[in-house]
Amino acid sequence: MTKALDTREKLLCHGRRLLWARGYSPVSLRQIAKAADVDVALISRYFGGKMGLFDATLKDAFDDPSAFATSTKHLMDLMTQLFVTAPRGGETPSVVRMILANAHDDEVGEKVRRLTHDHFYAPLLSIIGCPARTALFMSVLLGISVVEKTIKLPDYPAPSTAAYEAQLRHMMQAALAYSGETQ
Repeated sequence: MTKALDTREKLLCHGRRLLWARGYSPVSLRQIAKAADVDVALISRYFGGKMGLFDATLKDAFDDPSAFATSTKHLMDLMTQLFVTAPRGGETPSVVRMILANAHDDEVGEKVRRLTHDHFYAPLLSIIGCPARTALFMSVLLGISVVEKTIKLPDYPAPSTAAYEAQLRHMMQAALAYSGETQ
């Protein structure tokens, strides 16, 4: 690997880790450069600035396994596997964490919300078929992340346990079974 490619990859890796975990606005270019152990000017050289780096981190962000689902049961199986086996701790990047940290940001929020709609909600809607159930399904996935990462309820099961998997499946099934107003 060339030094330039190595530098670019280090910036992408640390940019993704910091920008996705802490949010776009709170993270400075200096923090990213320091984490990557490179000069801050190299961010502009390789990405044109902070927004260019953020955009580069989003390139494959929504390559979501739900796109391969052929039925709602298959979708639940894929999402369960994704959530049960997802790396946790520290600033491990995940698309759900990126959405939660950036969807409200003044500078990148609209972009994140649009990408979430186009690459997460719309594919789910094509599988689920009902806007209300799709919105509830997404709420389950995002909500479980909030409970796990932010609220940290004391009696909530650990992610690698059978109880966690059973509760996740129950909540997804409840969202898919919703029979109220369908918009």
